[in-house]
Amino acid sequence: MSEEKIQAAALDLEDILLAEREYLVAGLAREAAALSNEKLAALDAFESAFGNGTPIAVCLQTRQLVRDVIQLSEENGALLNAVRNGVRSLISRFEGPTTDAFVGSYRQGGGQIAFSHATGQYMKRA
Repeated sequence: MSEEKIQAAALDLEDILLAEREYLVAGLAREAAALSNEKLAALDAFESAFGNGTPIAVCLQTRQLVRDVIQLSEENGALLNAVRNGVRSLISRFEGPTTDAFVGSYRQGGGQIAFSHATGQYMKRA
């Protein structure tokens, strides 16, 4: 468990997280998901660099690097949640399109005719 191993593992993980962030910001969720195995391997290497968990003294630069990796992973998590919410919204729009869809025709009182109640027998307005 040396400081050099911690730095190397943190830098590798940071590179992967930066690539993931670029994909997420660009809307390329599939490419971001493709980094999963590589990210997990880098995370394992990062955790193993700390050894058995006993505290170790590291320089300020290494501590800041670890903080940056943590912040980057939190930001990526928020971006991934945004993508997930967007996909959920899209799915819900596809699941029930007839509930909010109207045919563009109106009843005698002025209310719109829902698409699900349209019969195809419309009177032409003169």
